[in-house]
Amino acid sequence: MTSTSLPAPLANLQQVWPMPSRPRPITIIGAGGIVRDGHLPAYRKMGLPVAGIFDVNQKTAKALAADFGVEAVHPTLEDAIAACGTDGIFDLALPPAVLLGTVERLPAKSAALLQKPVGPDLATARKIVAAIDQRSITAATNFQLRYTPSMLAIRDAARKGLLGEIVEVEVRLAVYMPWELWSFIPHLDAVEIPLHSIHYLDWIRSLLGEPESVYAKAVKHPRYPSLADARSSIILDYGDRVRCALSLNHTYNYGPEHIEATIRVEGTAGCAHLTVGYLIDYVKPVPETLEMTIAGVPWTKVPLVGGERVPDAFGFVMANLQRFVAGEDPVLDTDVRDSIRTMALVDAALKSSRQGGVVPEVI
Repeated sequence: MTSTSLPAPLANLQQVWPMPSRPRPITIIGAGGIVRDGHLPAYRKMGLPVAGIFDVNQKTAKALAADFGVEAVHPTLEDAIAACGTDGIFDLALPPAVLLGTVERLPAKSAALLQKPVGPDLATARKIVAAIDQRSITAATNFQLRYTPSMLAIRDAARKGLLGEIVEVEVRLAVYMPWELWSFIPHLDAVEIPLHSIHYLDWIRSLLGEPESVYAKAVKHPRYPSLADARSSIILDYGDRVRCALSLNHTYNYGPEHIEATIRVEGTAGCAHLTVGYLIDYVKPVPETLEMTIAGVPWTKVPLVGGERVPDAFGFVMANLQRFVAGEDPVLDTDVRDSIRTMALVDAALKSSRQGGVVPEVI
């Protein structure tokens, strides 16, 4: 079934974010793998200009600039900040621990995209937001899961009432995540929730609003003895009419048989089921598959024509920031002031994991 033969309600679902009419030049601070794999491919694909880049590792920055045709490699952070000023957009692709110190050096009334998480913990996140407010900086967070074509389509269907009252949201993973690719991970006090599940928690907030509470447990795996954790179970409490559960196993290594990477959003009038292709094989991702059923329409595969999470969603989150700064978008969807609520939810989940459950009374 082609997109033109889809039932009209499903054919017209939003899958892309419009580009700014007058794109502002982007200055990237940080030249890590996420910039090479996500940011720069997205900006090049969507015609968003990159004016310069800075990284403390100048060799890495120069190699990245050469590969993507970025003209300026700034020798210092001060040079990068001066070159960008308030006319461009800062893209802070930095580790959480150095975000605060960098934000405190940005010029007043500038605009910036911050890499998630917003700092290493909730207390630091609050300081980052305070620094942003003090400088009147317009800042978004790179919670790009909200902007994937599939998630845009699901949220659009929910907003249009096609799914009815949402009563179920479930995320199920049994995949292999090569944690060993990231050398900084063994040094973290928590891994799965603040680095991976944070995206689901943020997306669910955008779909269902704020949960009343959270129950969570993150656990280790013998294959990764140096990691604080590698798997999580999370329940978000939205009262007695919604079940919201996340079962997240990143250490399944018996595939490709029985690999699971699915998201299901079930309502009283319809249901959406997503196969998260890029998690089925992290090294060799495959496209996502979105299916929906709504009133009068049987299960139907919805062609995803808006691209993929990597790189397209990275471009869409930057497009929203640029359009908001220009007055073309009325809402900054991942405003850092909203992201602080996601950080608070992560903090609560980690606290729940440490506290543990209710111990059964011994009879």
